Amino acid sequence: MSKFPILDEICNVLETYKGRDKVKIILKLLFHILAFQFLRTICYSTKLIGGLTSDPLLAKRMQNVSSQMSAARLILRLLDDLPMLKYTMEYGLGEEENDKLMASLGVVTNVIDVLYYPIEKMAWLAEHRLISGYNVEPWDTASSVFGRLAFI
Repeated sequence: MSKFPILDEICNVLETYKGRDKVKIILKLLFHILAFQFLRTICYSTKLIGGLTSDPLLAKRMQNVSSQMSAARLILRLLDDLPMLKYTMEYGLGEEENDKLMASLGVVTNVIDVLYYPIEKMAWLAEHRLISGYNVEPWDTASSVFGRLAFI
């Protein structure tokens, strides 16, 4: 019996190609989540500082940083369609879930995401006048509604 069973288990996993691939995927996913959360934290922190400071110059700078970080997060979300679609198709109707309630919630969440992503793209395209003939406001409103629903 080894003195370090956890270390032995990690080494056993890393000694196989499949194990290395799994670790690589987990680390990549973890980095993606942490990077996105870091951007979000900076965005909201600078917005808060800009709102609380009495210095108008600092307030303007913080609002500018917040706006740029928000735009960066949006651009990253614009690229998430295919991974989201793949996940939704793999999830299906939640057959893998042990609980029917969790399966139902997972399906509802996936439906909201599937509707939200193209609406958000249309709002962004209309806002930046990359498509013509579309009023920005209904798309922006729909994007806000579905964005809020995604976080419930």
